[in-house]
Amino acid sequence: MCEKCSGTRPAEEPNLMAIWAAADKKARDWREAGEGKLLRQAFDAREGLKACGWRDGQYAPKDGSRFLVCGWDSTGVFPCRFQMGHFMVEDGGDLWPTSRVGMWKPMS
Repeated sequence: MCEKCSGTRPAEEPNLMAIWAAADKKARDWREAGEGKLLRQAFDAREGLKACGWRDGQYAPKDGSRFLVCGWDSTGVFPCRFQMGHFMVEDGGDLWPTSRVGMWKPMS
């Protein structure tokens, strides 16, 4: 169906200059915040997750049982299990090996 018939306008092109400017500002803000402040925020986040039942990744079960996992390199929470000598994360109907388990939580 053509644009006239559908009554919709074509999607606007993304403004790459604005996207890059926003990314540069975020990186600059992080640098200016200083390592001390960022480390305190990371510590507070870790302690907050622990208060919600999350545990350190080094203690994740290795008996094949399923549990939830989150990592410091992602904002997602995924089901995971230890099998064939690796932690395997479930995502998109597939299993993905990972060597980094930031924190884990039993599935309830």
